[in-house]
This record gives sequence, structure tokens and C-alpha cells, in this order.
Amino acid sequence: MSQASDFWAYPLRHGDKLPGYEWMPLYTERLLSSRFVSTAIFAGRREDIGTALLLWAKSMKQDPAGTLPDDDVELAQFASFGTDVGAWREARTVALYGWRPVHIDDAPEGATPRLAHPVIAEIAKDQFSRRRGRERGREVAAFAMMKSRVRGKLREINHGKVAENEFAVEQIAGWLRDNDLYVTAENVRVAMEDVMGGPKVVALAGREV
Repeated sequence: MSQASDFWAYPLRHGDKLPGYEWMPLYTERLLSSRFVSTAIFAGRREDIGTALLLWAKSMKQDPAGTLPDDDVELAQFASFGTDVGAWREARTVALYGWRPVHIDDAPEGATPRLAHPVIAEIAKDQFSRRRGRERGREVAAFAMMKSRVRGKLREINHGKVAENEFAVEQIAGWLRDNDLYVTAENVRVAMEDVMGGPKVVALAGREV
């Protein structure tokens, strides 16, 4: 029976992937001095070190990144054994040294159980955080550009004072972004009326109407 200490919640959720990921760091000194390498050599299974490297690389393309399915048919394919599942099973113990069952948040019901390795998980989490940071940077830059365009359109439709209000501009730009609309004069007018509670009051003969 599994002990409570066996439970491991993976640091990434289902859906946290690394599309386009083409490299991963290899800590050579850490690898060469690891029990994994010494175990493979002691067991006369040097070839399993290469198999393990294939699986490490393949895991980065999985969902979530850095995990593997606990399924011998799939793993045989990932490790380039093809349909020779028997040969894969001979390699499995050493090639999957350090991998163990892991809990994945938001995994769909009935999903294949996943395996993870602490070192690979550390790498995957770091790479995913870097990717998210780059995405946030692009999002911030795109939103800044949208706000600049909103200011221009506000001035174009004679709402210069609103254009100088940073909070109002941010709200209008956010409304347009959330509704997937282009920054046009009409769309900005509609957004302004929605976020500011209706059309601006105009003055006639010194009185607001």
C-alpha cells in the first residue's frame, strides 16, 4: 500500500506544455556522478543511459512538460524500441531510474497515469516559467501599443481629456482586448460608453444636459 510520503504533486498542471521546445540543459557533472549512471554500469546496462536520455528529451514534449505516460507500449515507442515491448521492459528498470508516479492537477478523468523525475521536473518547471515570462513580456508590450492607439482614437473623436486619463485608457483598452475588437474610432466610442457608464454629458448654453 502506498504511504502518504509517496504522494508527489507535480509542479506543472495538465496543459502546461512547451510547444516548440528544442533543447534542454544537461548537467554533465551531475549526470556523471549520479547513482543512475553507476547503477547502469554496475548492471552491465550502459546502453540504458542512452535510452534514458531519449526519454528525458521526449518528456519535454509531453503534457505536462517533463512527464511520461506509465504505459509500456507508449514508452517503447518513445525510447525507439518500436513494437519490441519486451526489449523495452528489459531496459525499463534502469532507463527509468528515479522516475516515479506523480499526481497531475487538472488531469482529465481516465487519463493515463504519469511518471516524473525530480531533476527533469526541475528543468521543466524552470523552462515553463521562462516561457511564461517571455509571453507576459509580449503581452505587456502589445497592451501598451493598444493603449497608445486608444489614446489616438480618443483624441480623434474629441475626447482628449479621457485620453489623458491613464485609468480610463487602460479600462477601454482592456474592454477591447477582452472582446477581441480592433481599435477603431467606433469601437473605442462603444468601449468608452460601456466602461464609463454611458455617453459623456455635453454642455449647451452653459448647462449640462
